[in-house]
Amino acid sequence: MNGDSEMTGGGLPNTAHTSRPWRIHEIAGDFRLEDVWALRTPGAGPNDFPMMLAAMQAPGGPTRDPLLVRFLFAVRWKLGALFGWDKPKAGIGARVQSLRDRLPSDLRAAPRGGDAGFTPFASVYELDNECALELASKSVHTVMHLGWAPAASGGHELRMAVLVKPNGLSGLLYMATIAPFRRLIVFPALTRQLERAWQDRGRPGREGGSAATVESAVGTHNIPESVRALSSLSDIDYVDHFTVSTDADATPEQWARAMFGDVPSVAERFIWRGLLGLRLSRGRSPDTVAGWRIAERGADWIRLEAASWFLTGNLVVRATDGRVSLGTFLRYDRRLGHSVWPPLSAVHRRLAPGLLRDAAAKTGDHELRL
Repeated sequence: MNGDSEMTGGGLPNTAHTSRPWRIHEIAGDFRLEDVWALRTPGAGPNDFPMMLAAMQAPGGPTRDPLLVRFLFAVRWKLGALFGWDKPKAGIGARVQSLRDRLPSDLRAAPRGGDAGFTPFASVYELDNECALELASKSVHTVMHLGWAPAASGGHELRMAVLVKPNGLSGLLYMATIAPFRRLIVFPALTRQLERAWQDRGRPGREGGSAATVESAVGTHNIPESVRALSSLSDIDYVDHFTVSTDADATPEQWARAMFGDVPSVAERFIWRGLLGLRLSRGRSPDTVAGWRIAERGADWIRLEAASWFLTGNLVVRATDGRVSLGTFLRYDRRLGHSVWPPLSAVHRRLAPGLLRDAAAKTGDHELRL
């Protein structure tokens, strides 16, 4: 690992990682250190690294990434499938050997550990004060290292480092392309999420259980007429419908606000305004949800509307009989709509179940009850 005096994308010097007596240095010396981030863990002691890992892997932990992060990862996996970046022959044990093959005997005998909430990364080893995970694609072999270190302000903190070995010129270009997104969006959001996981450890509802099952349907022929009738669009070019069961009690408008917020977030502005060109209202208003106009509502449903110069959209949220659903309806008003939305729809369908699960978790949380 080179460049000890350089600053990483995370704002910490490389020495914040390289100066620590971690075992990763023995086995990843030919990897380049890309980022080092420190996560605040108030009240943490020298022996609390296992507790931090448990908090990270608890339901509602780092897997509940913000919408923009989920969107970027969904785009990444979609591109990977399109260009063959993530085929088995490009992964661990095929294109590259696992770092487990380099482990000294004592580390090989140590518990391997879990994925620490970073699926699809695979664990290399796990100790009482550090762990390492790895992932390989056609472009790069990546190591995620988590280490427990004394904090400058007292106590202990989690340090997260990313080490990479690019695969030739294509790997270097790939790393250069994703660097702004990784350093400006993904890692800051992930850091906040992991800090929250530490702060929320032990809260009721975070331990155990499993993610709620979300039912889905795509296409006008697969959507019940009772749902299609709630849209204002006479011609529907695209529709999908996602439903989750929940015991939480809230109105359709409250569910919509739990999913999307009162005003558009950075992620929503990026997707809705930046990519789809939707004209959204600014500021908080009882007549809008995340910039979408509340067009009509019934006893158990609400319809939000927005449009751009090339498409018109409806979001329909329905809450009835212990089930909450989100329907997305689009009409292509210009030919561009036929080109822009189909590839984005695949990403949208990956994100929508998470929106429903997150809203159910928020609405069912006694501290966040609407």
